[in-house]
Amino acid sequence: MKYRIIIHYAELALKGKNRSHFVKRLRQNVRRKLLTLDHEWEVKSIHDRIFVEVGEADESTVLEAINEIARLPGIAWLSHVHWFEERKFRFMKSQPDLTPIYEVIKKLAIETYQANKTFAVQVKRSDKNFSLTSQQFERELGAVILQNSEWRDVDLKAADQLFYVNVSSRGIAVHTNKIQGTGGLPVSTTGRVLTLLSGGFDSPVAAWLMANRGCNVDFIHFSASHHQLQELESYKVSRIVQQLSQVTGKSRLFMVPYTHFDMALMEHGLAYDLILFRRFMARVAERIMGQIEAQALVTGDNLGQVASQTLENINSMNQAITAPILRPLLTYNKDQIIELSQQLELFDVCCEPYKDCCALISKNPRTKSRPDLLERLEVNHLADYQDLIDDTLSEMTEITYQFGELVEVKTAASHD
Repeated sequence: MKYRIIIHYAELALKGKNRSHFVKRLRQNVRRKLLTLDHEWEVKSIHDRIFVEVGEADESTVLEAINEIARLPGIAWLSHVHWFEERKFRFMKSQPDLTPIYEVIKKLAIETYQANKTFAVQVKRSDKNFSLTSQQFERELGAVILQNSEWRDVDLKAADQLFYVNVSSRGIAVHTNKIQGTGGLPVSTTGRVLTLLSGGFDSPVAAWLMANRGCNVDFIHFSASHHQLQELESYKVSRIVQQLSQVTGKSRLFMVPYTHFDMALMEHGLAYDLILFRRFMARVAERIMGQIEAQALVTGDNLGQVASQTLENINSMNQAITAPILRPLLTYNKDQIIELSQQLELFDVCCEPYKDCCALISKNPRTKSRPDLLERLEVNHLADYQDLIDDTLSEMTEITYQFGELVEVKTAASHD
């Protein structure tokens, strides 16, 4: 059977003169995703949709590819269709032979039958040279279903099962399924961000939300220990980035130790240790942002969830750097975040035991802070601040994933 995948845009359809840029990027993302699945199928855009020319293929192979493509941001819905080319079947003749269409409708009707449910046929005829009107063709196809399957009840307004037929000058497409996409904008259309990544639920979901708004997403993680290269792939945070890269495409994980700052802090036992540490993380991240041309820092903060996420402490962190800090989860509650993590297939890996560095730094964090007070503490007790950042970055490891595959691992020495 010859198949084609139809992809309908999400909000791309609302774009004006620059819509072609967004469509081109979505096409590229789909093509690259398919290549990771070993499919060199042609991907092209026609009018208000994208077509993947599958050609002759096993149906299960097509469905597997569709389920992977559906995870890419920028897609409203997609479907695999049975495709009949006009140049082969000549449906635009005055008396076309519609037997191939009837046979497919019969097959789909038998496969999709549900007892005590209703059905309807929806025909969209964009080429008026076709001999039947949309309503006439719908009636004929409905009759085929009633005569050759167990379907009995038709509901033209709210059917349980729809059979779609699109008639165009290029051919006829027949399908039943519409797989929901994630909406949003294609990755690589709105800039690059760096995400502060922990081992919990919040920051991975925040990163996905930014990817779904079209951002390239990279990650920085502060680790309590140095990991051997052979351990990196099994490390929980690495696997989170690997999973996210199925959607984000190419993502880098910058792993840095927090031991230098921890040791400097231990000498003084400062009461505001947690917010001082978060300011330090933001400054280390800003240095990396300059190297990778990221335009914003992203965190998984949501207001009032923990001590560091009060408005006072959020403001103190904001004022540590000049780059904007984005918090896409600010108004979410924990149940909403966990539900999203389940939808994104991140729940299981995020559930694995992990001791967050912020919990190690501070056992009794302050809920309120003032930037001017924190600045004085940093000047008086952390005089070698830039050295702390330099020492931290000197032990950085960079791991690159692309659509779930480990591409490259660099140590700090390889950056010099």
